[in-house]
Amino acid sequence: MASTSNTSTPQYLEESAPSTSTMPVFVIYKPPADTDKLAVLSDNRYHVFLSFRGEDVRKTLVDHLYEALSTVGLNVYKDDDKLEKGEEIWPSLERAIESSAFRIPVFSKGYADSIWCLKEAAAMLKTPGLIIPLFYHMDPTQVRYPENKSSPYRQPFLKHYSHSDRYSKEVIDVWKNSLEKICSRSGWSTDITQG
Repeated sequence: MASTSNTSTPQYLEESAPSTSTMPVFVIYKPPADTDKLAVLSDNRYHVFLSFRGEDVRKTLVDHLYEALSTVGLNVYKDDDKLEKGEEIWPSLERAIESSAFRIPVFSKGYADSIWCLKEAAAMLKTPGLIIPLFYHMDPTQVRYPENKSSPYRQPFLKHYSHSDRYSKEVIDVWKNSLEKICSRSGWSTDITQG
């Protein structure tokens, strides 16, 4: 990790409503002006890699998360923003995952429908980096145990196993085991944080 001796600290500004109002006082986070102080493993190409099913969360959550992380000076990989036209998709995604200090898989109901997402989840475990799972209207046990009847991932995995001409059972088992390993880590849930 990059370290500096003269670190500027974040500032918190109090914003209050006019004195005639009974509105509460809010504390607003203001990031340090010198954003290079936020460098995390600065030799890496990206600070954060976001893995998500686009049609589930791109416009509702991921665009906002991307903006928030970028605003504080982090270099965030999001496929529609960073994937170069003409690049081979999987090698580019794999390089981005390997070169990211933090990996955030956003587990939504359709995540397991996407072969790309499952491959990304497996790739996250192959190289060092902090993985922080985010559960978007999902219970972590639904992701950890996709074979359970209550899991929205049950049907997609049954479909993947039935198409053995595309991916072997061993490869699909790796994807399933990757979800279990990732879900053994502490993360965030939209149900816990009230969205």
